[in-house]
Amino acid sequence: MTSFSRNDPKRRGAALLITLVLLAFIGTVVAVTLPQILRDRQEVRKGLIRQQALYLLDDAFRSAGMQRQSDSEFSGETFTLGLDHQPFGGEFQVTTKYQDDHFAVEIEYHDGKGKMIGTWERD
Repeated sequence: MTSFSRNDPKRRGAALLITLVLLAFIGTVVAVTLPQILRDRQEVRKGLIRQQALYLLDDAFRSAGMQRQSDSEFSGETFTLGLDHQPFGGEFQVTTKYQDDHFAVEIEYHDGKGKMIGTWERD
């Protein structure tokens, strides 16, 4: 009958081989899934920014309409929402204008990588 001691080189070599195979497998799984996870995260972030812009758009039109009703000289305003007002980096700048009996709202989103701009009009 053969017995193996804990310091048997064959046993340590097999443990090392199993460990290396498992590490290679885990590394492959991470290398395949990480880029997709990062793309999904960026798409979710863009969706949150778009949704926030739509909320700001609705609020800007509503606020401008109420201000125009109370002050016939109202021609527009600009305000900025920074980092402390949202869950992601960057800031929104919202500009409301009233000309020729209709409202225009421009929303800009600035972060360290660039900016996104949207403009909407409503009578």
